[in-house]
Amino acid sequence: MYYELVYSPAALEDLDQVWNEVYTSSTDLSTTDNYISALRNELKEICKNPKLGKRLCYEDVFTGIYYISCKKYNAFYRIRANKVEVGRILYNRSNYMKLVLGSM
Repeated sequence: MYYELVYSPAALEDLDQVWNEVYTSSTDLSTTDNYISALRNELKEICKNPKLGKRLCYEDVFTGIYYISCKKYNAFYRIRANKVEVGRILYNRSNYMKLVLGSM
């Protein structure tokens, strides 16, 4: 079964932020576009079997949120019906627990 990939408005804003951060660091459009493509391709791949992502737990309890890591970012998602719903895409050294649990 293949799940449909859906991005929340916050995740789309996060993708724009990732693009800006990578471009600022690299100053190369091709590098930046390739970085974003790799991230989006990882998310497309997870749609084949979304439970392969890591489970996000808080105080040893599964939150219902999964995530994958791609380069320096984590993409957080839920599985609902036949959809993988990406809620946030955040730098992996950020305080992502507070950001993810507060927005999903």
